[in-house]
Amino acid sequence: MKPMEFETDGGRFLRYALVFGALAAGLSIAAAWPVAGAFAASKTYPEAELRNVILLLGVNAFVMTATTYPRARIGANLRFNELSLIDIGSGIIKLSATWFLAARGFGALALALPLLVAAIFENAWTWTRAGVTRRELIARPGWFRETLSEMRLPLVMAILATLNSQSDALIGSVMLPVTVIGYFFFATQLTAQPAMLVANSLRSVLSPATAAIRGDPEGERRSIRDTFNVSMVFVPLVSMALPAVFDSFDRAIWGGKWGEIRLPIFILSIALVYPTVVLLVAAPISSIRDWNSAIRLDTTRAVSKIIGAAIGSVFILWLQTSVITSTLILASAVGAASAVSSVFEIVRVGTRAGMPTTTIFYELYSTPLAALLSALAASGLAHSICDGPISTQIGPKFAVIVELAISSMIYAVLAVVLLRFGYTSALERFIQALPISIQSLANRIMHLR
Repeated sequence: MKPMEFETDGGRFLRYALVFGALAAGLSIAAAWPVAGAFAASKTYPEAELRNVILLLGVNAFVMTATTYPRARIGANLRFNELSLIDIGSGIIKLSATWFLAARGFGALALALPLLVAAIFENAWTWTRAGVTRRELIARPGWFRETLSEMRLPLVMAILATLNSQSDALIGSVMLPVTVIGYFFFATQLTAQPAMLVANSLRSVLSPATAAIRGDPEGERRSIRDTFNVSMVFVPLVSMALPAVFDSFDRAIWGGKWGEIRLPIFILSIALVYPTVVLLVAAPISSIRDWNSAIRLDTTRAVSKIIGAAIGSVFILWLQTSVITSTLILASAVGAASAVSSVFEIVRVGTRAGMPTTTIFYELYSTPLAALLSALAASGLAHSICDGPISTQIGPKFAVIVELAISSMIYAVLAVVLLRFGYTSALERFIQALPISIQSLANRIMHLR
């Protein structure tokens, strides 16, 4: 939304958010007891702990939804520095609370309760800083009936957003052992974090910028093209950072506990590039309010994950493979289905935005390949340097930490060099899309001007 639209349409948007949050909370809380009982009986989960986690997540659904409106208002006014501070503060709270609760034996609650605490923090900050006026909050008589009648399209998008979260693990859990789902869930969550970090950051910048030019057809197409170009540069570099350091990170932090899923993490990191690009391209499409295209993109992402999980699960049951091999098959099936369907949608959207097909296909493989080779080089060089005499001299434990530092440094240097000298035009286009107050700082950091 444009800033002036909050005065006329903001109240309706807020009521949408609150109704959806209340529905999500109500459904989650109502399902807590039967779901916890069913999974405790069939999967040997602790019933009370699972029920409490579902209840906490249900309450969090409403509390977190309440911050959508003031965050949107801050973003519409291009106050990106403040949004970054909010996200940093929220991240610190979640991380600190998780460590504190986990250390005191709270189990799965240590993952759910910090989300609620962080949501309360975000509400306290955004509602006091967004400049919401009393006029925006006043609802005319009959607003609830009007809101319900208008919720059909948003409800479809909400369902698709839900299916895009963890539908693959949910489908797999119906047919596969808990251990396989545990490994797969850990791998997907770990690989998703870097990509989601850059995706959310870019969306918070690109969405308001596109909304500001809504109504200009050429500007809208240019925004989609710029989003695609920027995404295909940043997303692969960020996604492949995890494979570059995972081996040494796992040995340094977890003592090699997760080393067996190194290959699934590698495959998921590569495959996640294209669904993340689709997620980013959907931002300007939503900003120009092309809802049919936005729904199609979300549907493609959701359905491909479900189909991939179902096919992978069937193969696992047919072949009767080990836990690690099953995790690899499931990751490959979900990753392949998501990547192929996302590439198809990227080509379709890019062509509509006026991009030549040859350019689209070049971008689809050039940076992902460069990021893949950089990750392999960083991991291999760091291991070669720290393996052998150095490990003997400084001790295995310290050698792993040194290897982690070296692999991180090598990959960061390769990524910056590639970004600065290999994709200068895309970098310049991205910086031009930033607010003027940030452009000069970004240009100085990258030595562009």
